[in-house]
Amino acid sequence: MATESEVFDDGKSITSMPPPYNEISTPASSTVANSVQCTGSRLPLFSFLQNKYKQTQAKLTKTKQTEAVLSHIHDIVSVPNFIPIAPIVNTCTAALLPAEFSDLLQSPNIEGHTAMYWAAVNGQREAFSVFAAHILKFSSVCSSDLCLACMSTSNHALFMQLNLGHVINSKDESLRHFLGCPPDEVQVHDKGDRMGKNQFVACFHIRMFQKRLHTAGELGIEFVAADMDEYGGFSFIWGIMGGGALGSVFLILAFQLIQKLHL
Repeated sequence: MATESEVFDDGKSITSMPPPYNEISTPASSTVANSVQCTGSRLPLFSFLQNKYKQTQAKLTKTKQTEAVLSHIHDIVSVPNFIPIAPIVNTCTAALLPAEFSDLLQSPNIEGHTAMYWAAVNGQREAFSVFAAHILKFSSVCSSDLCLACMSTSNHALFMQLNLGHVINSKDESLRHFLGCPPDEVQVHDKGDRMGKNQFVACFHIRMFQKRLHTAGELGIEFVAADMDEYGGFSFIWGIMGGGALGSVFLILAFQLIQKLHL
């Protein structure tokens, strides 16, 4: 039989007591830490998916904005006497970056041609001027399209204004820049004859003619004109004027038929 001293023995009582609080809490804190660590490992994946979603939504929004702007541009260049142009264009430029709007105007996205082409062909002068003010630099695609527009409408004035002519003689071009020579002038006047056909008269004003001719050997000027053929169709003409060498004034006017349409 255990004595009273054995029942209340201090040594035995201590060994049978619960472990200290710190020892109990240690495994729990370890579990919490592991849980936090596991949750933390999922954060990069969640962040990646969230960013991917935002990027997709941004692309969809940009696509819708571009389509809306292109629709406005199409209306401007296709509807006769479309008004008001400036407020609509301002709305378009607010939706896109300047470079994006410039590229959109110069892309062949309206029946295979650029907005600038249709503005020129349809005689939308105000639209053409407003669009041109937002073009940072004319691309080669847009320049070729505008050259075609000038030929199809026999618009020599616009052809010269936009400087769409090719460099016929690179030596003369360099010399003209070196001399500070102003651009040559060409005036094309359409006239009708008694046979009912169209005729044109081209007047050339060549700057520093003899000096350039003596140095470069030949000169060339491009212009656009049109005549009416016997079938009632328009023949679009691209002309080059060349000069002889050694100061001799031999002017040869050569015409090359570029395109022929029958109405």
